[in-house]
Amino acid sequence: MDVTTPGRTPVTTSHRRRPRWPLATLMAVLATVLGITTLAAPSSSVAAEEVLLSYDKPAQASTSQHDGTCWECGPDKAFDHDPASRWATSPEGGWVDPGWISVDLGAPADISRVVLQWDPAYAVAYQIQVSNDGQNWQPIHETTSGGGYKETVQVSGSGRYVRMYGTQRSNGYGYSLWEFQVYGTGGAPETPPVPEDPTFPGELVWSDEFEGAAGSAPDAAKWTADPGNGNNNELQMYTDNQNARLDGQGNLVIEARREQTPGSSCPVDPISGSTTCQYTSGRINTAGKFDFTYGRVEARMKVPSTVGLWPAFWMLGSDFNEGRPWPYTGEIDIMEHVGTSPNLVHSTLHAPAYFGGNGYGTSLDLGQPISNGFHTFAVEWDSQGMVFTVDDRVIHTVDRQELETTVGPWVFDHDFFMILNVAVGGDWPGPPNGSSTFPQQMVVDYVRVYQ
Repeated sequence: MDVTTPGRTPVTTSHRRRPRWPLATLMAVLATVLGITTLAAPSSSVAAEEVLLSYDKPAQASTSQHDGTCWECGPDKAFDHDPASRWATSPEGGWVDPGWISVDLGAPADISRVVLQWDPAYAVAYQIQVSNDGQNWQPIHETTSGGGYKETVQVSGSGRYVRMYGTQRSNGYGYSLWEFQVYGTGGAPETPPVPEDPTFPGELVWSDEFEGAAGSAPDAAKWTADPGNGNNNELQMYTDNQNARLDGQGNLVIEARREQTPGSSCPVDPISGSTTCQYTSGRINTAGKFDFTYGRVEARMKVPSTVGLWPAFWMLGSDFNEGRPWPYTGEIDIMEHVGTSPNLVHSTLHAPAYFGGNGYGTSLDLGQPISNGFHTFAVEWDSQGMVFTVDDRVIHTVDRQELETTVGPWVFDHDFFMILNVAVGGDWPGPPNGSSTFPQQMVVDYVRVYQ
């Protein structure tokens, strides 16, 4: 199987420009020519560039939530540069007006911009305030028409402390912020970790061409079998690679079969009360073996289709394996298909503010059954957004700024790992019926990542 780097656009050399003399040099030459020894260039000042001042700084709030709905939602979570964590006022005494959150910048600063990434519990009316001592506050911005989502407020003020002081809630809950970012000059700023953006199409950094003997398991250096029952009320039992094997012709085959497998995690049959799964299938992932941030991710595969089937090629945030629950990890669904819509392919993002049936995505009608042949499913992903394609046809374009200002926070600036699986049944596709045929095979030609 040939592995090539996508074509590149040739680099061209720009036209040369005549050098421009600095003003001070020109005036010095003029002074020499005229014999003037006191001539001086006019003084000028260059404004310092604003930086993020609030990252990882001490914070306080009127109240903070800490329960099963919002675990450890202290004020520090609004300043940790992690938009999947948030601050929220407590249900016990905090769902009232006013409510506030403040940050200590560590030293006096000139404040030029504040960015608020709101949870649905946002402030309709609020002030941005500054203080030199954390006790006496001066407003530098005030609104009575806050719209939630992401608000970028240009301000002008000085102080060591900055506070959001809410006076009217958007609903019956309290106040909650995924992010509260303060920009300006001065202070005692620290630089948050920021991944480097890739250059598309990029260089091949990881691939599996699935070359190997027929019947052999996927490369254990690249993939881990993920046995057990699925989520979402799925009906299959994932086996330890018994359903995921190479075919000896450069392909991985994940097969869903109608066969009984005992297991305590299987759904209970409503008639017999049996906990025997009626289907088996395969699920593999790259967690701990290849986790990455940004790039072009693609797979060429032939996707199976029958009523009740749910094949997928997707990514999950690597912090899932560190104990962070879904959907706070983020999820990137490059390709999903459900057998009840044979011509459709779906691409979707999931995050704390948009997940499950409210995920942010769309579908593409291929004009023919997806199972008719091989297709290449891909996403190009960087800090500004994503573009999902099938055979280079765009399914879904995600603009980060638009997402943040209309849907919710972007939570995709960290490592993810890849997953291939074929689910049977579940909340979305529903169960197989009398028309469903098994076994069903997802045949994967290759998986590649470019950065």
